[in-house]
Amino acid sequence: MTNKESLKDLLPEEIENRLQTMGYPAWRGRQLCRWIYKNSVDDPGQMHTLPKSLRDELKDSGNLSVLYSLTKPPTTPFQTKKFLFRLRDGLAIESVYIPAQTRKTVCVSSQVGCVMNCSFCQTAKMGFKRNLSPAEIIDQVYQISRFTESPITNVVFMGMGEPFLNFENVIKASRILNHPLAFNIGARHITLSTCGIVPGILHFAELPYQFKLAVSLNGADDAVRGAIMPVNRQYPLSELLKAVKFYTDKTHRRVTFEYVLIKGVNMSEKDAENLIRLLSGLDCKVNLIPYNETRSHFMRPGDDEVERFFTRVDRGSFPVTIRKSEGRAEDAACGQLYADELKPA
Repeated sequence: MTNKESLKDLLPEEIENRLQTMGYPAWRGRQLCRWIYKNSVDDPGQMHTLPKSLRDELKDSGNLSVLYSLTKPPTTPFQTKKFLFRLRDGLAIESVYIPAQTRKTVCVSSQVGCVMNCSFCQTAKMGFKRNLSPAEIIDQVYQISRFTESPITNVVFMGMGEPFLNFENVIKASRILNHPLAFNIGARHITLSTCGIVPGILHFAELPYQFKLAVSLNGADDAVRGAIMPVNRQYPLSELLKAVKFYTDKTHRRVTFEYVLIKGVNMSEKDAENLIRLLSGLDCKVNLIPYNETRSHFMRPGDDEVERFFTRVDRGSFPVTIRKSEGRAEDAACGQLYADELKPA
């Protein structure tokens, strides 16, 4: 095992195979998975049911912990909390823990920074640094789960980065999150959100997994969307909606469109009419998300404006909800994260 590789990069069956190549029976791999994922132990020295020789080999490789939390734990069980994690190379990423009565959700990052340059998004100000490995993705869930009183039930890829530009690592991380010998989170409780990478959507539709798809829409015509989301120039709405239709027809799963409400930008009566017309006939739902004000010129709409836009869009053939920004007080709205540690001096 190399210093750059972590056991958390591997599916449980891959861990079994790896231990077999080291001279141990496959069941030792399952035992190791129980220590890591069921007992939340990633210090090999504490895994007392493993042979000392294996514990020593694992300890010498130093390959279990890949993130180091720089955040104090939540003070109450139902507190939304932003976590800042330091990576081994000194870079930093952010994740968000969002508890509710029946769900315990972690919003994870898939990249350090982002190349998509959406004008309303804080992560865009960082630029793009690199992709995260599967271990660096799942370790966000792993480290946060140590602070929670009950298991994580949902994971959303809505943090820093564009998941479909780190496709293979994101899919493998999702498989580990879903695996019964690892986190055992239901596949339909794992959501990948894209800003509209059409080849990624088409590829995602062909996979045999039940993970869910969300699309960050934020504009109902090419002029509005293109002004705030440069990806629309490469993949305009006609191509994006064609890919989404392929996905829903292929998988028979509903897609979620995320629509961030920005005052004076995408909330007119015409925007509402365009949204209804654009999504008519698609198996979808729409989440309206009031913009979380950050260090930009964009403004959050008032509650009355949000309600007015909701009333207009709710005339369409698809379900519409207003999603409360649980991370607003924490400066932790998913999709609008920015690691303070990475700001230039």
